[in-house]
Amino acid sequence: MKKTIKEFVTFWGPSINDWTDGPDRRFVIERDVDLLDSQAQGGRKMEKISLNDIFCEGVTTGVDMVDGYMPLVLYGNDDLIIEVANCDTEQGGWHRNLGADELAFQYKGSRTLRSETGPITINEGEMTVIPRGVAHQNVGHGPNIEITIYSKQPLRRLAPLDVERARERMRIRDGKPVMSPVTLDSDPDSSD
Repeated sequence: MKKTIKEFVTFWGPSINDWTDGPDRRFVIERDVDLLDSQAQGGRKMEKISLNDIFCEGVTTGVDMVDGYMPLVLYGNDDLIIEVANCDTEQGGWHRNLGADELAFQYKGSRTLRSETGPITINEGEMTVIPRGVAHQNVGHGPNIEITIYSKQPLRRLAPLDVERARERMRIRDGKPVMSPVTLDSDPDSSD
């Protein structure tokens, strides 16, 4: 008998609209493990980029805005650009993005984002969104790596700020979410 495993098939993220009865609903199929592990030909292959290797000693972005290094664009499409940088001190100027929201994820170390709406410090594993049109300046606190995702479409927070509520939002029981599924119109801090 062949060994099988469940494959969860989704259409848009692992939890947006997947739990409905509509055409974009999530579904589960049983798959042959040997076929999944056989490294099928064709299709898009996954590639690995090592941020730790790119940012070796002496490679610092955004400090010298004339003869230094600029952030590296990793991926992109018509709506998103994903870049990586490592400004370890005060950035050599301020920046205002008029065409995109910026999701700033602190992969390693910490930094403060000075902005015209007030400063916010993000530590390793934390993130924030800089809304389009808000002037800001990165101030790194020593060695760090930050990943920024630029989105032409406005980003809306869908996760609760309260960590217990966020964990509850993630919980499933009997294959279904314990809380109502999140949608793009959800109020992340509502009691449901």
